[in-house]
Amino acid sequence: MNNKHNYLSIKKMTAGLMALSVIMSSPAYAADPVITPPSTTTTTSSSNSASTITQFSDVSPQHWAIKHITKLAALGIIQGYEKADFRPDNSVSQQDAIVMALRLMGLENEVLKIKTDTVLGGIVVGDYAKPYIAYALDKGLINFKEETESLGTNKTPWGSRPATREWVAKIVIRSIGKETLAQQQAANSSTFTDAKDFSSWAVGYVNAAVSLNIVNGMDDNKFQPAGSVTRAQMATFLSRADKELTQRSDKVVIGYVMGLKDNKLTIQNDKGQSSEYTLNVGTVIYNAKDDSRIPSTTLKETNQVYIIQSLGVASYVELTNDEEKMESFEGTLDTLFLNQMTVAINQAGTKVLKELAPTVTVTDKEGRGLSLGTIQVGSLIELKRSMLLPNAKISQIIVKQVPLSKSAEGTIVSIQKEQNSITFLEQTSGQNETYPISSKTSVTLPDGTTVSDFSKLRIGDIVGFEVKTNEVTAVTIRKQADITTNVTGTLTSLSEDKKILTVNKPGSSLGAYFIADNALVTIDGLPNAGFFDLEVGDELKLDLLNEKIVKVTVTSRSINLITLATIVNYDADLKALTVVNDSGTYNAYKLTDNTALKLWGSELPLSNFASQFTKGKKVDLKISKDKVLTIELTIQVEGIITQLNTTASEVTLRTSGGQNTTFKVQNGIGVDMYGKTNALLTDLKVGDTIQGRFNGNQDVISQILYKKTAVYKVITANADSRQISVKDENGVLNVFTVDNNDKITNSTNSTHNFTDIQQDEFVKVSLTGNVLEKAEILNTLRGKVTALDTATGTLTVQELATGTTQIVPVGLQFVIKQNGVALAALNAIKPNDRVEIIKDAGDKVQIAVATSSKRTVASYDNVLNQLLLKPNAAGDKSTYNFFAKAYLHKGTASVAANAFVENEEVTLYVLDDKIIEIEKQ
Repeated sequence: MNNKHNYLSIKKMTAGLMALSVIMSSPAYAADPVITPPSTTTTTSSSNSASTITQFSDVSPQHWAIKHITKLAALGIIQGYEKADFRPDNSVSQQDAIVMALRLMGLENEVLKIKTDTVLGGIVVGDYAKPYIAYALDKGLINFKEETESLGTNKTPWGSRPATREWVAKIVIRSIGKETLAQQQAANSSTFTDAKDFSSWAVGYVNAAVSLNIVNGMDDNKFQPAGSVTRAQMATFLSRADKELTQRSDKVVIGYVMGLKDNKLTIQNDKGQSSEYTLNVGTVIYNAKDDSRIPSTTLKETNQVYIIQSLGVASYVELTNDEEKMESFEGTLDTLFLNQMTVAINQAGTKVLKELAPTVTVTDKEGRGLSLGTIQVGSLIELKRSMLLPNAKISQIIVKQVPLSKSAEGTIVSIQKEQNSITFLEQTSGQNETYPISSKTSVTLPDGTTVSDFSKLRIGDIVGFEVKTNEVTAVTIRKQADITTNVTGTLTSLSEDKKILTVNKPGSSLGAYFIADNALVTIDGLPNAGFFDLEVGDELKLDLLNEKIVKVTVTSRSINLITLATIVNYDADLKALTVVNDSGTYNAYKLTDNTALKLWGSELPLSNFASQFTKGKKVDLKISKDKVLTIELTIQVEGIITQLNTTASEVTLRTSGGQNTTFKVQNGIGVDMYGKTNALLTDLKVGDTIQGRFNGNQDVISQILYKKTAVYKVITANADSRQISVKDENGVLNVFTVDNNDKITNSTNSTHNFTDIQQDEFVKVSLTGNVLEKAEILNTLRGKVTALDTATGTLTVQELATGTTQIVPVGLQFVIKQNGVALAALNAIKPNDRVEIIKDAGDKVQIAVATSSKRTVASYDNVLNQLLLKPNAAGDKSTYNFFAKAYLHKGTASVAANAFVENEEVTLYVLDDKIIEIEKQ
């Protein structure tokens, strides 16, 4: 963009630029220069050697903009005051912003060809800035009309005015040639809350600068377009904009690291040209990812770097991309031919030969240097060569493991079939170790049988293993991992003691399985079903845990519940019963001596049916196929509210049989609801589950009990009062009375006593009104994630308390939370995360991920059993209680809470504001 025709009366200057002659004599302006002329000897000029960067006395190494200030100082773009001050918080003037921008563009030499007596009409600037401003006008960096129209009545000279944030956005965008992008972005609205304050021309420039990550907003999502830009901010904006430049200073070199030896950094550019630069004590190196200062050892071969240099000496190096463009080969060392500079490695039983570069480097896995000739045969090594060079030879050798022979105990973390390797969590070190599998490896099963079949191993198995020269030669299974499987089939027999169940599986093969203690039976429509309710010929789905049945689901039949059926007729001779349901459908059933008759909770013989169950009475029937299992005089109804009419005192319920029936409710009755006294019909809502009890005539509900099932975390359990204090997922506290042990179920234990309810564990409580009907102790898993398989939807978790490993099928319906925030997908969980896994009231898997942090111990309070920590930052929580079963350890050895002493470094894992695990460093 050229502005030569924007001011026709401007006198032509010797440099071919146009300007008006105006004499500058403002005292205020004379004292204003922030960037001194290049000829001034009191500052570091752009012509100074790049091997030494000005160290500003008022910019500490911890300053938030230190990297950007250092970079621009190395480029000669910014300079300081007489006493080596930079004054980072001072506002930058408009003229200084232009000077900086032109220096960034590498145009200063062109600028300085302009006569120094150049002056500009209306745009008043300092003498040293005149050629810069004239050049900027000619090249379209600023527009004469735009700038003179903005002068207004402001008496501050144009050059001395503080540069605003929106104006700087415009200058920076133009300096990197992104005017077209700004024009495109002008059509988009700004996301900043103060966008209404933008000048009419500013939206496109600000949007473009934000999209290129050059500028951002303030903490309150405001841009503050008229706010002043500090010198530190200006340095940051220009430093960030540098990556968009197509023309840079000749001091800048960009390329890939090809070598770093004896303080000589060799790089190769995109054209394949190599160059070498010296690093000295004044060279600074930064990481572009986080603007942190890094040592030269961080630079790896083929990393991309940005260098500012002068005469072959690098003053500034920035790691812009740490991706290594290296091809890698891994195997065990077979033979090293030093004379031929070649190496032979074994990969999956195949010998592979590779050529070595004359300058090949050798290190261990920690980066410590080694000699090429000292690598032992059998060592596990990684060979690397550059992908940037054609026919590149191996330039790096990493010795990952020297030949190792050992016997150890551990847990199988993963089995890599394609790589023919296995990974163990070694018990003593607590670290993962991966080894190739020998072709002669043996596997000893728990029963003592030895096989060569590796398919017998499972992830999570606790094993002993032997390694010889880096290869696993033997594995002994100490304890097999818990593994869940499913089997379907037709029931053929059930042993009298209900310990063994046999099914005919698809394909006509029989399968006999032991039944675990507390195994469940599920039959649709039959609450609290048991093994006595199974019938030969039932189609079953068996849930197996380690080949034992933990749950049986009948899939071929269901129990049909017919509620509120009216007796039409009963023929005692034929034992034939005719009923009509609410929809007017008539059904006839034949009763047998096995049909159970129940009246007000008591069981009667069939001979009493005719006298007690008379015509017109309402009854509930349980029917399996064509058999009537139970007939009970209707005294109550349970269901989910589908309609509620408080005016007419009517409620419509969907019962377990799927029927929707409307009932009259006795006027003025209350609702028995836990946690709410004097509840009324108006406190109920559609979707609630209730139990309604009938009057003697079975036509009006005379009592309503609200039913609820929810999962709670136990805070305390008082065996004397048999009360448990619990809290729900929202932190609301409740107290329940468990008046007898028959109301307790515990699927993980053969007992079901009150003392089984433990602090910090979870219970699923079922309430009818104010009465606790059932308290189910949930099987809660807390442990370390050792593997994740998103394809099968499983987590492998090593329990904190026992060290045993379980494979947990998560399925498709799950909830993951960390610090109360929901995580979207299973892959949000990472190996080594600590997790707590339960199932909620609807049997959906709930996974809580613990928060981890490294902290310093202040003290341990043995009275309150609390750990006090020193804060890392303001606002850090410093006092924690321990989870009841917290895992306190150093390595694999457990320690007591009082073992943690002042100034000790620890890693802690916290769930629900309690420490579930803490590890001493």
